Amino acid sequence: MPFVLRRTRTIRLLSGSFIIFLILLLTSDQSMPGPRIASTRSDDDPEIAGNEYISGEMELFLYKETIVLGKGILREPLGLDVSPTGEIFVADAMTGKIFIFAPDGAVVEFEDPPLGSSIYPIDLAVNGTFVYVLDYSDNRLLRYDRNGTFLDVLISFGLYDRMRPSSVSGGGGGRLLTTDMKNHGLTIWTPLLDIEFLWNEFGFMEGALDRPAKAVLLLDERIAVAETGNKRVQIFSPSGRYESILVLPDDTGFEKPRSICVGRDGNIHVADTDAGAVFIFSPDLSFLGKIDSFGGMKISPSAVAVGWNGGLYIADIRSGSILVMKRVDSVDE
Repeated sequence: MPFVLRRTRTIRLLSGSFIIFLILLLTSDQSMPGPRIASTRSDDDPEIAGNEYISGEMELFLYKETIVLGKGILREPLGLDVSPTGEIFVADAMTGKIFIFAPDGAVVEFEDPPLGSSIYPIDLAVNGTFVYVLDYSDNRLLRYDRNGTFLDVLISFGLYDRMRPSSVSGGGGGRLLTTDMKNHGLTIWTPLLDIEFLWNEFGFMEGALDRPAKAVLLLDERIAVAETGNKRVQIFSPSGRYESILVLPDDTGFEKPRSICVGRDGNIHVADTDAGAVFIFSPDLSFLGKIDSFGGMKISPSAVAVGWNGGLYIADIRSGSILVMKRVDSVDE
């Protein structure tokens, strides 16, 4: 099928100036339009918020230089991931668009699927050289390259019985994890798109699921599942056997754990939208601390990701932006 012809637009904001130059560039190959550059800056000047201390019994972290990206561009950032080279990928559901925020400040919009069909992207995952986008409107998983060029429809979930995923995560080695909030299911897909693991037992008992919002593989291949229905995060063995749950101090409990990710150090990060915080746990599941504000302002995190450099990335639907927080391992650094 032919691609819809698109124009490539470049908007560049010169440093130290508020003069915006708009350059319209027509692609030389009209038959294969690529992703378009939306802007070289998402804001006039990225905001630098105050330091955020993350304290716990085992460690002391300091996140500093909080950069705010995407204001004026994002309206409902629900999906978030970061490439090994530092590109930030965001699925913005309300606008129906996917964006790349590059380290040099450029903002690139993914191209549309063929025939200009609209999408409702609620999550995405970077896995190797590909970016997988979950389109909830047509119940399918789209595959792009990391430059934002559409490649194909990887999975049409309508071909499977009672499957309507609401999240996707990269599982390493080409595997993918999807959760299904409607049917209370968890699926792990092999690189060949065979189903390696399928679990859809509904309930509140140990091991059962109620509206699983996101799942992730830990460094030791165990599976962590955040459930909004049961307001908990369960830990399963690699074979799917229930092991434990993440416990917050003073038995406060989660409110709406919507997103979860793991860093290279094994720390687990849980974004709880209704609690207004990102909770951090060590690899042995001990509570380390939380982030519940930036610059003195409350947040409503809808997604969370950790970069290879240890930086923390938070999609905040309250401000319609991405918070980029640099981690240092000493308060004196």
